[in-house]
Amino acid sequence: MTYALFRDQFAALAPHKYPAEYIDAQVRSGNWKCWSNGKAAILATIKRYPSGFREVEGLAAAGDAQSILSLIPQAEEWGRQHGCSEASIASRPAWSRLLPDYTVDQIKIVKEL
Repeated sequence: MTYALFRDQFAALAPHKYPAEYIDAQVRSGNWKCWSNGKAAILATIKRYPSGFREVEGLAAAGDAQSILSLIPQAEEWGRQHGCSEASIASRPAWSRLLPDYTVDQIKIVKEL
């Protein structure tokens, strides 16, 4: 499975929020889908809203940035095939510069307590 090649990198992104075992279970169950090209991998899921609206949500990426960019159209197409009308990526601000066809929708600010 391509996920296994990038598992440790995904697990290192936010282990205090998403332990490796949780990510493993989400991928294994099919709740999260993984795409890889050998140099990078991305994880995405379909978010369903109470209205019925569906969005393919990019959850995490690991590997070379250009290789990550080449995987995004696959996730977008998967979303279209599953009735999604929108794609989103929750990530660092730099990704908005790398993906000019995406617009900033919301900003999340955090404070450690």
